Amino acid sequence: MKNFPLVWAPVDLSALKRNLKIIRSQLTRPDTQILSIVKADAYGHGMTAVAKVLRHEGVDFFGVAAIDEAVKLRDVCPKERILVLGSFHPTQVPAYIRCRIIPTVSSLEDLDALEKQLNGAAQPFPVHVKIDTGMGRLGVWHADAMDFFIGAKRRKRILVEGIYTHFANADHRDKRLTGRQMTLFKAVIRGINSLGFYPRFIHTANSLGFLRFKGAHLNLIRPGIILYGMNPCALYPPPKGIRPILELKTRIAFLKVAEKGRTLSYGSTYKVSQKTLIATLPIGYSHGYRIGFSNKAFVVIRGRKCPVVGRVTMDQTLVDVGHVPGVRRWDEVTLIGKNGRVQVQAKDLAKIIQTIPYEITCGIHSRIPRIYKGGSN
Repeated sequence: MKNFPLVWAPVDLSALKRNLKIIRSQLTRPDTQILSIVKADAYGHGMTAVAKVLRHEGVDFFGVAAIDEAVKLRDVCPKERILVLGSFHPTQVPAYIRCRIIPTVSSLEDLDALEKQLNGAAQPFPVHVKIDTGMGRLGVWHADAMDFFIGAKRRKRILVEGIYTHFANADHRDKRLTGRQMTLFKAVIRGINSLGFYPRFIHTANSLGFLRFKGAHLNLIRPGIILYGMNPCALYPPPKGIRPILELKTRIAFLKVAEKGRTLSYGSTYKVSQKTLIATLPIGYSHGYRIGFSNKAFVVIRGRKCPVVGRVTMDQTLVDVGHVPGVRRWDEVTLIGKNGRVQVQAKDLAKIIQTIPYEITCGIHSRIPRIYKGGSN
């Protein structure tokens, strides 16, 4: 018997390809390459499937957050560069070496941890040095960069292949904040050039940096959320044609008439104002459909908006379908995506709980199968 999924997440890989093409068309320098960010399971879209498509489309550099992601990615990207954007523990160094993963370095201590395990290496091991120009997380503080690179010059088994920084205020209306970070970063580049360092890759721009600061493209950009068709900031729309590649679907598992005055779900937070029909959906906060959507979000059934009523529970959610003509048990329900002329986007759900769309898609649980289409060429 063919499987009849109750909850699933369609992912349109053809849309991913189009988004990549549009991003490439917006680059301001012919030598700028793309480092595709696929951390957090490609922001909830499925790292393996996404990376396969991007690799086929000519992307040869990927970014993840941790070594376990990098090792998994190496299985589908055997020759491509993979940069870990997070920190590493000395016990993880063998995995970096064995799988040819590029670490981010934030201190001389990091360099020493690598050097100690590079005895006998045939060639210097590539790293990217992160410069902190204002984010305050990982990275060599910009004022200490010269001292760091003087020390790095003595570590002969290390090759500084890349150098980068990360913008803290790319979404701020005042561009001067990011401009100051760029100024500090460029000063570091000039300084290390005087020491004889000329990194192959120099990068600053994530998705929003790419959109707003054309001077930040340099020779490598780090698109993440924009690849998946979502806007990193509502104030600054993405290029025309960029669209979301993921949807979230379920089905009506049960229908029940609710009389006027009846209350629904835990805490009786919703009271029926008139006789209606209530649908039970087999999805809840354990799937990533957040409890904050209770009595606030809507889904789409047969092209009609249907409000979430009562509290979202661990595995089930109630919606009012009394106004939907012909509604039936097992009808398809759209929680994210388009149904008829009505659309729900991750950004709409994010607004309800005062968060960002990144958190919505990253929060879709791995128990929900991703159903891919448009991946063949």
